[in-house]
Amino acid sequence: MLDKHLRYFIELVKHKNYTRASENLYVSQSTVSKAVSNLEKELSVKLIRMDKGEFTLTKEGELLYQFALDVTKYYDIREEELLVKIQNLGGNLSLGLPPTAGSIYFFEKISEFKNKYPDIDLEIKNETSKYLPEMLLDHSLDLGVVIEPFDDDRFIKNIVYESEAVLVVSESHRFSQMEEIDFSLLKDENFLQISEDYQYYWVFKDYCKKANFEPNVIFNNYDWDMVLEMVAANIGITIMPKPLVIKYFSSRVKLVSLKNPAFPWALTLIYPKGSYITKEMEKFIRICSH
Repeated sequence: MLDKHLRYFIELVKHKNYTRASENLYVSQSTVSKAVSNLEKELSVKLIRMDKGEFTLTKEGELLYQFALDVTKYYDIREEELLVKIQNLGGNLSLGLPPTAGSIYFFEKISEFKNKYPDIDLEIKNETSKYLPEMLLDHSLDLGVVIEPFDDDRFIKNIVYESEAVLVVSESHRFSQMEEIDFSLLKDENFLQISEDYQYYWVFKDYCKKANFEPNVIFNNYDWDMVLEMVAANIGITIMPKPLVIKYFSSRVKLVSLKNPAFPWALTLIYPKGSYITKEMEKFIRICSH
């Protein structure tokens, strides 16, 4: 007996009317009638009597109705159990993670993910945001982390953390007593900045252009700590994500908010448009989005 035939029969008995049953099932009346006919042929019995338009079940029909209720209930319970087991099966997830993004936000989320889904093999590839999009497109990664602004219509974006980038100066710098500064006032300053291999470097340059100047970058390096150490020594100034500075250097430097333009900063999970979204990807995105 087909499961759908049993379900059609249950609905018919519930409504005692072929038209109402078919409407509730979103199928034609003939489909319901044919399902009942198939059950009768399979069991070699009559299931329904229509006496002067009154719908009644035969004894065989009553037995089948109870059987159908039991079987479909059991099927639904077991199906739900199966889906839960499938969802909890271990899988694989590869994540492209820029070094600073981990320390600012993602290490805590990764720990939560590992604790909640210990059977999923999470592979983390440390790479700068500049190179992650191409790694995603050639399927070397499932998910990648980039910084905003990120405008590439080949990708789906999920912004998971929002803050700002700020001016960072030494305690003895003339800007250290300011709470906010116009971006254009930085045009004659010596900048210390992260390496050009970081996507952030080019975002920084774009914001300087919006303020109508080309920054005088006298030093850049892969190591954020080195840059901030040099800022603390008053060798130059930098503009960096506020959460990064607060976490490691807030007691040794001064942070000043930027305006005209302001410098919003965010971390975003991306994956290629049209790609298959695995259950492992869905789980990680869900954890990072709350």
